[in-house]
Amino acid sequence: MNAIELSNLTKRFGALTAVDGLDLSIPKGELFGLVGSDGAGKTTTLRMLTGVLDAGSGDATVLGFPCHDLEPVRSRIGYMSQRFGLYPDLTVMENIRFHADIFGVPKAEWTARAERLLAMSGLTPFTKRRAGALSGGMKQKLGLCCALIHTPQVLFLDEPTNGVDPVSRRDFWRILDTLLAEGVTIMVATAYLDEAERCHRVGLLHHGRLLACDRPQNLKALADPAIQNPTLEDVFITVLGKGADTAVRRRPAPELHAAAPAVTLAGLTRCFGDFVAVNSISLTVPKGEIFGFLGPNGAGKSTTIRMLCGILEPSSGNGMVAGFDVAGQAELIKENIGYMSQKFSLYEDLTVAENIAFYGGIYRLPAKELAERADWVIEMAGLTERRNSKAGELSAGWRQRLALGCALLHRPPIIFLDEPTAGVDPLNRRRFWQLIHNLASEGVTIFVTTHYMDEAEYCDRLALIYRGELVAVGTPLELKRQQAVDGLLPSLEQVFIDLIEQRDAQEGGT
Repeated sequence: MNAIELSNLTKRFGALTAVDGLDLSIPKGELFGLVGSDGAGKTTTLRMLTGVLDAGSGDATVLGFPCHDLEPVRSRIGYMSQRFGLYPDLTVMENIRFHADIFGVPKAEWTARAERLLAMSGLTPFTKRRAGALSGGMKQKLGLCCALIHTPQVLFLDEPTNGVDPVSRRDFWRILDTLLAEGVTIMVATAYLDEAERCHRVGLLHHGRLLACDRPQNLKALADPAIQNPTLEDVFITVLGKGADTAVRRRPAPELHAAAPAVTLAGLTRCFGDFVAVNSISLTVPKGEIFGFLGPNGAGKSTTIRMLCGILEPSSGNGMVAGFDVAGQAELIKENIGYMSQKFSLYEDLTVAENIAFYGGIYRLPAKELAERADWVIEMAGLTERRNSKAGELSAGWRQRLALGCALLHRPPIIFLDEPTAGVDPLNRRRFWQLIHNLASEGVTIFVTTHYMDEAEYCDRLALIYRGELVAVGTPLELKRQQAVDGLLPSLEQVFIDLIEQRDAQEGGT
């Protein structure tokens, strides 16, 4: 008997078909990856399989029981949703105990299992910390501990590592490897295609339909033949009907010492009471550079960017952004930068044109200039046919490009991008990065944070911040060469992990 069975599973919301006739069998002990962009139908599928949502038609079973009546096997199923199901005002241990009580796990059993799960996840030192005070990666791991406290035989994970740094992702997958060794069946929905490589099989979901399903190595045979050493991202793009011509065409990076500085930091520091969130950061970003700012969750990235954007005053040190002082000219900085968050900052009930007009009003653009810039944004975003569509009706890729256009309406010389491609499919991610390189070729400076290490490769230079301090700065190739072993260059993800572990080892030895 297979652990999970789907037969023509379908779910509609009004005129929208979210899941369209899925057929799938997952044997016991398999790690199955469900890959797709935001809105592909991954979450809807998992909700139907866990009994949270009723199917519109078709059949689905888990451990031999229909998904509309899982009560007999509820204690053998684990589900970690995107929102974790954590209570922020409860401590780590209180959250675990709460979930153990829900499933009726005896105290002696859950305390022993909690001890093991906390050790596996590295959360043992934080049992008395409130969940709301944890970093994103720690919340993810606590959510997994809660989902596992009743020892499930089947585990459903909905984008469990979205927005989580490589170190936390690695720890998370180590836990999953341990579960697989114990025979647990795992179905994981993810937007990280490099993570999907770890799965026994992968299903590519798009607009509710399963476009392809096989082992990762077999799927790579579907990639455009023109692509050498294809990745699953290349496969996804090929299956969507695109090919090798989607590769990002990079422009030459500016000379570090020849170009005028766009951002200059000297000893920039920010303290919250006795806690030093950012500790004496010094760096220079020249005009027209694409600069990647990387770091684990809670490392100080957001605090640094808030200071650079004039939102947060530094405790000490100096900083200049677009020629203005971060300490004394915050309002001038805000007028001369663009900012785009991972939530895209759009008003979903307003149309494309209305969103553009709204942001044009914020930036106080004259009517003639706003009309010209609006036309530019709509053309750049490919929204000519959707000018009057509501933002909430757009796909993630279109919303992403519209948000970028709104942030660029006033022609800022510098733009800050905070996790700009979260939840966007690989094709639209590539299109987005092509826009970024086009902007940089026109002299716009791009300051970007991302947890996608393949995206970090598109940056001219990278900086890694950890515990408020700069650990490394250099081009992607320079950073790889510094961590090379026997002449073999590691991946950027491995570079990230190695640098963090080296810093931990240094601090542990002092």
